[in-house]
Amino acid sequence: MKNYFQINEQISQTEKIILPDDTPIRDKPNIITTMKTTWLTFLPYAFLKQIMQPANIYFIVIGILQIIPVTSYTNGVPIIYGPLSMMISISILKDAIEEYSRYKSDQEENNRKSQKYIDNQFIVCNWKDIYQADIILVMENESIPCDILILSSSYQGGIAYVETKQIDGETNLKQKYSIYNLQQRYHKDNVINFQKNNNVKFVYDQKNPILYKLSGTFQISNSEVESVNYGNFIERDCILKNTEWIIGLCIYSGMDCKIMLNCSQERTKRSRLEYYMRICIISISITLALFCIMASIYEFLWTNNHLNYSYLGLSKDNVFVDLGLWFSLLSYFIPISLVVNVELVKFGQAKMLESDKVMPNSKSHQSNLIEQLGEINIVFTDKTGTLTKNCMQFRDMYTQNEKEALLCLSLCHSVVKSKNKLIGSSPDELAILDYCEQKGYLFQGIDNNNHITINNTQFPRVMNFDFSSEKKRMTIVVKTGNEYILFCKGADEVLLELIGECKHQNIIHQFAVKGYRTLMLGRKTYNQNEMEIYLADYKRAQEDKDEEMMNKLQKILESNLEFLGITAVEDLLADDVGQTIQDLKSADIKVWVLTGDKVETAISIGYSCNLIESKDMLQVVTETTVGSIEEVFLHYCNESANIALVISGQALSVMLDNPQLKSMLLKRAFYAKVVIVARVSPKQKQQVVALVKEHLPKAYTLAIGDGANDVSMINEAHVGVGIQGVEGTQAARAADFAIQEFKHLKRLMFYYGVECSRRNALTILYIFFKNQVFITPYFWFGFLNGFSGQYLYDQWLSQLFNTVFAALPQVLYALFDEMHPSSEYLQWGKTTHNLLEYKPDVYVQFRQQPIFTVIKFWLWVFNGMVQGLIIFLVCTFSTENLNMNNGMTMEFFEDGVFIFGIVILLVNLKIFTFTYTNYNFTVFFILFSILVYWLILIMVNNYELSPSFNFYRYLVSYLFHFLFQTITIFSFSFNFYAFFIRFGH
Repeated sequence: MKNYFQINEQISQTEKIILPDDTPIRDKPNIITTMKTTWLTFLPYAFLKQIMQPANIYFIVIGILQIIPVTSYTNGVPIIYGPLSMMISISILKDAIEEYSRYKSDQEENNRKSQKYIDNQFIVCNWKDIYQADIILVMENESIPCDILILSSSYQGGIAYVETKQIDGETNLKQKYSIYNLQQRYHKDNVINFQKNNNVKFVYDQKNPILYKLSGTFQISNSEVESVNYGNFIERDCILKNTEWIIGLCIYSGMDCKIMLNCSQERTKRSRLEYYMRICIISISITLALFCIMASIYEFLWTNNHLNYSYLGLSKDNVFVDLGLWFSLLSYFIPISLVVNVELVKFGQAKMLESDKVMPNSKSHQSNLIEQLGEINIVFTDKTGTLTKNCMQFRDMYTQNEKEALLCLSLCHSVVKSKNKLIGSSPDELAILDYCEQKGYLFQGIDNNNHITINNTQFPRVMNFDFSSEKKRMTIVVKTGNEYILFCKGADEVLLELIGECKHQNIIHQFAVKGYRTLMLGRKTYNQNEMEIYLADYKRAQEDKDEEMMNKLQKILESNLEFLGITAVEDLLADDVGQTIQDLKSADIKVWVLTGDKVETAISIGYSCNLIESKDMLQVVTETTVGSIEEVFLHYCNESANIALVISGQALSVMLDNPQLKSMLLKRAFYAKVVIVARVSPKQKQQVVALVKEHLPKAYTLAIGDGANDVSMINEAHVGVGIQGVEGTQAARAADFAIQEFKHLKRLMFYYGVECSRRNALTILYIFFKNQVFITPYFWFGFLNGFSGQYLYDQWLSQLFNTVFAALPQVLYALFDEMHPSSEYLQWGKTTHNLLEYKPDVYVQFRQQPIFTVIKFWLWVFNGMVQGLIIFLVCTFSTENLNMNNGMTMEFFEDGVFIFGIVILLVNLKIFTFTYTNYNFTVFFILFSILVYWLILIMVNNYELSPSFNFYRYLVSYLFHFLFQTITIFSFSFNFYAFFIRFGH
C-alpha cells in the first residue's frame, strides 16, 4: 500500500447505481491484473526495456560500428549482436518468469468463488464475473470479492464483523452496519422479491484511493434522500467474521477497488555494491575512451610517417574513423555479461533464501539488495510483535472496587463471541477477558437487540465509542434499572485527564518498570433524565453530520470520571530475542527501538532483552521545552560512558523542530550504545530513520517491524524487513525481505548478508578482471601493427568468451561457495545453521574492510591488464620464430588462438584462488569451460570456417605443449598473490 495514513480529500465526482440494475453498459468487471504487460505486448515491452539499458545501448553502438566498413574489423558483420542477443534473451526470459508468476497470481485471485444474484437466486461465480452494480452474497469466513455497500446482514440489527488485516494489518474485528432501511428489502429470506424492490438509487464518490472514507446517499423511490458512510462500506479482501452472511452491492470492482488503487508502486533502492559498480562502469568507460584516443593518435601519426612506403599501400588516415574502429575493437573493456550475470546471481540467491528451511516462509521482494544485508550499521526495530510475541498474559490489577473493575472489563471491549469462541480486537482484550472469566465474570456475547450478557445477566448497551489511535480510549454506556453507567478504559495519560486528580500514578510506574502494558479504568453514573437529554443532543449532531459537536459531546459525557482501577498485561518476549540483540551489538551494530509504549515499559523491555545492560548509564529525555532538553544533553556530556539514550515522543517532536537540538540528538545518539524512542507515531518512526540517513550518509540502515504502522519506517530504511506476525501481512508485503521471527534477522544478516556481499563483490571484480585479461593483448598487439586495427582473435570464437568459455563457473561460485560449508551437498534447501551466524566478528570485518571498493576495483583491473600483457609478451615472442616439425612458422592468427586459449585457461583457474568450497560439479564446469574451447578448435580442423581452422596442426606438436605448459605456469604463478583478496586485505 502507498500510505495507510492518508488525509481526507474532497471528492467532487460521483458514481451512480440504480437497483434493479439499469446501468446501460456493464464495463467494470471485477478483474485485477498486476502484470506490467499483456501477452501481446510483453515481447515488445521487454525488448524495448532491454535495449534502453545504458550498457546495452553501448553494445548496440558497437554493433553499428562493426557494420560501418571504415570502422569494422569484422567485414561488416555485427558479430557483437550474437552474445548481446543471448544476454538480452536471458534477461527477457527472467522477466517472463516473473511476469508469468504475476499472471498465475492474478488468475488465482480472479477465479476465486463467490455468489451473485441472478434470476431471483444466488449462484456461484468467479470473482472476475462480478460487475459493478451486482448484488453479492458473502458467507462467514469468506473474503469480500469487491468493494461493497452492505444491504443486509444475518444480525437483526444489521451488524457485521469483518477482519481487515489485509488492509491495515490489524487482526481486530471491525463493526460494519447494513443500510437500515434496506435490511429487510434485501434480506436473504426475501430473495424472490429483490426485483420488485426497484427505484433504489445510490450516489457515491468517484473511485479514489483514500482509505477509511466513503460518502454518498441513497433514495428509495421518491422518499427522502438518506446518507451512507464508511460504516456501511467494506473493502475487497476483508474477511467476514462472526456473521453468518451479508448481502452487499458492488460499487467498486477490479482495479477500481481501494486496495488496488493503493497497491505499492515499485520502489527504487540500490545497494552500496550496485552504486559503486555504476561508478566503476563510468570510470572504466572513461579509461576505454583514453585508450581509444591514444591508439587512434598513434595510428594517425604512424601512418603519416610511413606514407612513403608505397608497398604498404597506405593513405592519409582519419583520426575519427580510427577512434570508432578502436572503440569497436576494445569494446570488451566493459563486460557484456556483467548486468545479466549479476541479476541472475542475485535472483538465484533470493530463491535460495526463500527455500531456506531454517528460516521458513521467508521472502525476498528486492533481490538486488541481498548483499546490502551484510553492511548494516544501524537497526531500527519496532517492539510489540517484533521483539515481543504480541501474546499477552494478564499479570496484575490494582483496584479499590474489584467487582466494579471486573464488570467494566467484561463490558467495555470489542470482543465478540462466535461458536463459543472469543474473537478479540486485540490480544490485550482477550487476556483481560480470560482473567475476568477466571474471576467469575463470564462474557457470553451480544445479541441482536444489542444486549451484552455477563453470567446470564443482560446489560442493554445504550451507546459506545470504539477505541481509536487518536482518542486512545473506549467508552460504553449500559442501563441497569433506572440508572445508566458509563465505563471507560484507555491509556493512562488520557484517563488521568478525564479523572482529574489521581493518587495512583506510582502504581502505573511500578507496572511499567516491570515491562507491563497498563490500562486505566474509570466510571460515571447518570440518571435517566440526564441520559435522555444527552442522547437527544447526540442524535441531532449525528443527523447534522457535525463531527466536531459529536466529539465535544463525547468529552462532556466522559468528564469527571471516578477512578476504578489499573490493569497490567505482559507482552512476552519473542524467542531468542536477547541473544539476537547481543549478537547484533557484538557486530558493532547500533540498535534503535521505536515503540508506541510508555517510556518505563520500553526501558524495562530494553533490560529484559539485553538491549540495556546493568553497567549502562540511562539518559532519559522526556522534557518538552528547548531549554530543558538542552540542559539534559549538556548534563550527560561524557562521550566515553556507556549511554543508553531514551527519548519520549513529545521530546522528539521538539527536537525535530529545532535544528540545534536535532544536531545534539544526532551527536548524542552517535555515541550512545542504544537508543530507545517511546510513545512515537508511525510518522515519527519514519522521520527518525530519515534523519539518520540524511545526517549519517555513510551509515546503512535496516528497519524491521510487523505491523502496518511500521510500513513507513520500513520503506524509508535502506533495507526493510517485515515480520509475518499476528498483526497481519502488510509489513511483510511492503518490506524488501520478510521473515517469520526476529531471531531470523541474525541469519539473514550474518549469513546471507556476509556471504552474498562477499560472493557478489568478487563476482563483479572477477568479471572485470577476466575481460581485461582478454582484451589487453589486443591493445599491445597494436604496437606490432601500427595500431592499424588488425584483430588478433578469431572473431567468431571471441564472441563466445563471456557466454560459453568463461560464464557458468562464476555463476556457480556466486551461488554455492561458502566460507563455512555444512555437510549438506549443494546447499540449496538449507536445513542447518551456518557457523557465520555465531561469528559477529566476521560481520564487523567484512563491513569495515569491504571487498568491493573503487581502489580494489582498479587493483583487479590493473591485475587483469598485467596478466594480459604477460600472456601477450610471452606467447608472442616465444612463438615468433617457432618452427614446427613441418618447418612452418606460427601465423599471428594462430598466435591469437594460442593467446586466447591461455586466457581461457587462466581466467577459469583464477576462480580457485578465491573459492572456499569446491564441489565436484563446480570443478567439472570449470574444466569443461576450458576444454570446450579446444574441442571447438578440433571440430573446425580442415574447415575454413575461420582464420584459426588450421591451428590443429600445432596441437600435435610436443614443442607446442611444452610452451603451453610453461607459459601457463609462468602466467598463473603471478596470480597467487590474489589469495589476499579472500579476506579483503
